[in-house]
Amino acid sequence: MCLCEVANLRGKGSKEAVWKEGPMWKIHLECVWKLDSIHVGLSSAYHQDCMHQVVHERLGELLRVLKAVISKHHSLNSVEILSAAGTLIAKVKGVNFKEVNEDNKQTLFSEIYTSIDTLAFTFGNVVSDFLMGDVENVSPLLLMLTDVFGCVCVLFPGPSPPARVEEMDGVLLCSDSGVESALLYAKAWSKYTKELLAWVDKRLNMDIECAKSYAKMAESAKTLASQQEHMPFRDIYISAFKNDIEYSQLIMQTTSALQSNKFMQPLQARKNELDKLRKEVKEQWQREQKKMHEADSALKKAWLLQTQRQEEYEKARCSTSRVEEEQIGMAGGKQLEKRRKLEEEALQKAEEAQEHYKQCITDVGVKRMDLANTKSEILTQIRELVFQCDLTLKAMTVNWFQMQQVQVVSLPVNFQSLCENAKLYEPGLCYTEFVKSLPSGRTRVESFSFDISGTQNTGTNSQGGGMCSDSESAGGSSESRSMDSPTASPGDFKRRLPRTPSTGTMSSADDLDEREPPSPSDNGDSPGPFRNTQMSKAAQTHKLRKLRAPSKCRECDSLVVFHGAECEECSLACHKKCLETLAIQCGHKKLQGKLHLFAIDFAQAAKNSPDGIPFIIKKCTSEIENRALNIKGIYRVNGAKSRVEKLCQAFENGKDLVELSDLYPHDISNVLKLYLRQLPEPLILFRFYNDFIGLAKESQSIIVDEVEASRGNPTPDSSQISVELKRVLFKIKDLLRQLSSAHYKTLQFLIQHLHRVSERADENKMTASNLGIIFGPTLIKPRQADAEISLSSLVDYPYQALIVELLIRHYEMFFDTPLSPLPPSSPVAESSPLPIKSRFTPQEKEQQLSRHSKSLVDIKEDEEEEEEEGFGVEVSVDEPEPDLDPEPSPEPDAHNTDPLPLPQSPSSSSEELGQNETKPVYQRLRSRRMQDLEHREAHFV
Repeated sequence: MCLCEVANLRGKGSKEAVWKEGPMWKIHLECVWKLDSIHVGLSSAYHQDCMHQVVHERLGELLRVLKAVISKHHSLNSVEILSAAGTLIAKVKGVNFKEVNEDNKQTLFSEIYTSIDTLAFTFGNVVSDFLMGDVENVSPLLLMLTDVFGCVCVLFPGPSPPARVEEMDGVLLCSDSGVESALLYAKAWSKYTKELLAWVDKRLNMDIECAKSYAKMAESAKTLASQQEHMPFRDIYISAFKNDIEYSQLIMQTTSALQSNKFMQPLQARKNELDKLRKEVKEQWQREQKKMHEADSALKKAWLLQTQRQEEYEKARCSTSRVEEEQIGMAGGKQLEKRRKLEEEALQKAEEAQEHYKQCITDVGVKRMDLANTKSEILTQIRELVFQCDLTLKAMTVNWFQMQQVQVVSLPVNFQSLCENAKLYEPGLCYTEFVKSLPSGRTRVESFSFDISGTQNTGTNSQGGGMCSDSESAGGSSESRSMDSPTASPGDFKRRLPRTPSTGTMSSADDLDEREPPSPSDNGDSPGPFRNTQMSKAAQTHKLRKLRAPSKCRECDSLVVFHGAECEECSLACHKKCLETLAIQCGHKKLQGKLHLFAIDFAQAAKNSPDGIPFIIKKCTSEIENRALNIKGIYRVNGAKSRVEKLCQAFENGKDLVELSDLYPHDISNVLKLYLRQLPEPLILFRFYNDFIGLAKESQSIIVDEVEASRGNPTPDSSQISVELKRVLFKIKDLLRQLSSAHYKTLQFLIQHLHRVSERADENKMTASNLGIIFGPTLIKPRQADAEISLSSLVDYPYQALIVELLIRHYEMFFDTPLSPLPPSSPVAESSPLPIKSRFTPQEKEQQLSRHSKSLVDIKEDEEEEEEEGFGVEVSVDEPEPDLDPEPSPEPDAHNTDPLPLPQSPSSSSEELGQNETKPVYQRLRSRRMQDLEHREAHFV
C-alpha cells in the first residue's frame, strides 16, 4: 500500500472531516508524501549494486523523517507505528549483504518488502483515523514513544553503515598496539571457552550420576511394585518408573553426544587451534619487532658514525687549510702533503659513513614495510580464526540448548497423561477387586448377620467400642449427642454415623453439608458461657468455650482480649458479638491460617482443589443455583461494599467452611465476579486473546448477514445454525481445547452455571447477552503493558461479550457434554429460608426471595432506616422453629414500613383452615407466612 493513498480520503465521503481541520491536513499530507517517497526509495535501494550503504542510508532517513512527523504531530503517535518500524529495522539488520546475489535476492528481501508494506499500511491507517477525527488525545503511554523513537534513530544516525571487516582491520592497523589487543581478545576468548567447557563437563558428569541413580531407584521400585497386586495406582506408578528409566537412558545418550561431537570435542579443538595460532603469531610478531628494533639501532649507529666522520673530515680540512696558509712562500711541502693525505682519508671515511647511513635507511624502510605486512597478516589470521571460533561456539550452543529441549520435551506430556489417568481412579476400586479375588466359603456373612440382629439390644452400649472412637475422633462424642435427647434411638445413631468421615477430619465442604444440623439443645439452650448469645448458623456448629489467650478474631480480623469465644475442636477465635454474623463453620480439626485467595495465580489456586476448580467458584455458584436463580438482576446488581469485603475476608480465613445461606445473593455473586476479575491472567489466557477476538468479529459479521437475509423471510427458523457460524464455533472449540486442564475445567464449570442462569432469564432478566456483557471483560482480556486501558481494548469490549455469549448459548456444543441437572440441595439449603424450587408464580417467587433479592434502592433505604433506628432486624421468611407454639402469631416484617394492617386473604376459607390444622406445626407456620406474603404483595400492588 502506498502512503499517498491517504490523500484519497477526500474522495471517499470524508471531505467534511478533512476540511474541518483547516490547513493542518495539508501539512499532514505533505509529511505523508515525503515519507512515501522515502519508502519508495528504500524499496528501490535493494535493486542497486551498492545496496549495503544505500539501504542503511535510506533506512536512517526514513526513521528521522518519521520521528520528525510524530514529534510535530503527537496525534499520529501510536504503538502500531513503533512496532512496524522496529520490525523493519530488525529485518534489515538481519540480512548479510555479502551473501546477496541475483539468485537469492528476492528470497532474502521478501521479509523486508513485507515489513515496508506493513509500515506504510500502518502509517496510512493512523493518518486516516486522524483525518477522520477518530484519534483522541494522546495518552501518557503514547507520549513516551517519542523518546523511544529517538533511541531507535540512534541506531541509524546517518549514512554511516555498520563497521565492516576492512574497517575493523584498518582500526587495528592504525593502532600501535593493534596486534597486542587482538592477541589479548584471543586469549580472553580462550579463557572464557575454558571456563565454559569446565562447567559443561561438571554438569554432564552430574547428569550422568543423576541418571544412573534415577535408573537404579526406578528399577528397584518397579520390581517391588510389580510384586504387589490389587494396589491403587499400581499401573500408573509402574508407567512412571518406566518413564524414569527411559528418561535416564535419554540423559545418558544426550550427555554422550554432548561430550563427543555435539559440544565438547569441537569446541575444545577450536580452542586448541586458537591457542596454537595465538602462540605462533605472538612469536612471529616478536621476531619481526626484534628485526625492526635491530634495524632502528643500526640506523641510529650509522647516523652517529656519519656525524663523527663528517666532523673528522671538517677538522682535517681545516687543519690542511691552516697549514697551507702558514707555509705560503716556504719550502716544507712534506707536511702539507701529509695534511692533504689525512684530509683525503677523512673525506673517504665520511663518504663511506654516509653510504652506510643511506643503506641503513633503506633497510629500516624495508623492515618497516615487512612489519606492516606481517601485522596485517597477523590481524587477518586472528580475525578469521576468531570468527570461526564464534561460529563453532554458536553451533555448539544451539546444539546444547536444542538437545536439552529435546531431552525434557516428553516429560510434560508423560506427566499430563499420568495425571489424567490418576483422576479416573475411583477410591476403593482396588480394594473391591481384592475382596472379589478372595476364595469363597468363609463364615463372614453369618457373623455379620448375627451382629446386625444383636444391634437392637446393644446399640446404646456400643458407643464405648470402636465405632464410637471413630465418631469421637471426628470432633465430637457420639455419646453426648445421643444422650442429650431422651428420644435418641440406636436407629438414629446408625443413621448419623455414616455422615462422619472415617478419617476423623472434615476433608471438604461436602462432608460438612452431610452432617446433621445442630439441635437447639446444642446451642443457646445448653449450659455454658454463651447459652444466651444469639449466634448465626455457622456459629452454632462450633463447640464454644471462653477464650483463654489473646488471639485474632476470624470474623472482624481484630484482636480479641476480653469477651472472646474459642472453639474446642477447630480453635477458631471470635468476639462474642461477632458470633451473630460469623460465617465460618466448624471443620472439626484445627483451622488453618489465613489464605491468600484473591489476586493470586490461578495455577496455585487450582492445586488446592482435586478437580482443578477453585473452591470459591464452586461454593458461590452452588449457593446461587440453590436459591438465587430467579432473582432479578443477579450478577448485574452489586452487593454492599462492606458486606462483600467481609465475605472475601471470611473466605480467606475459613476457606470452604464459609456458610453462605444467611448472606445476600448479590454479595455472593459480587465476590465471584471480584475473584475472577482479580486473577493475574484470565481463564482464557492472554495468548489466545487475538484469536478469540478475530473469531468474534467473524461471527458478528455472519450474524449480521443472517439478520439481513432473514428480513425477507417472514418465518425464519431461529433454531438452525448456519454452516458459516458452525465453522466459527468449531474454531472456538478448538481454541478452548488448547487451554490447560485446570483452566478448561473451570471455564466449563462456570459456563455451565451461567447457562443455567440464562435458562431462567424470564425471571432474573439475565439473558446470555447480558451475562456476556458482564463476564466478557473478565474472562477474556488483553495483556495490559501499563495501568492505562488502551483504546483497542475498549473497542474490543463488544467482541469479548459476544464470545462469552456464544459460549453460554452453545454450551453443549463447545464442551461435548449435556447440561447436568442441578445438584441436590444440602441440609443447609433445605433449612434455609429460600427453597430451591417452588410452585408459586414468578411474582410470588420474587416476593418469596425478598430477603435476599432487594434492589440497590431497597438496600439503601433499609440502611438509612437502620442508621436512624440504630439497629436492623433480620426476618426469616419460612425458617421452621421447633419450639414454637401450635398457634404462633406472624412475625412483623422489618422491611415493611407500611403502618396499615394487612387485609385478610379472600382465599382463606374455613375448609382450608381445617385442612391446615391436620398438618404439623412448622407446615402450618409456613402456610401462614406465605399467606402474609401474598397479602403484602397485594397491598403493595
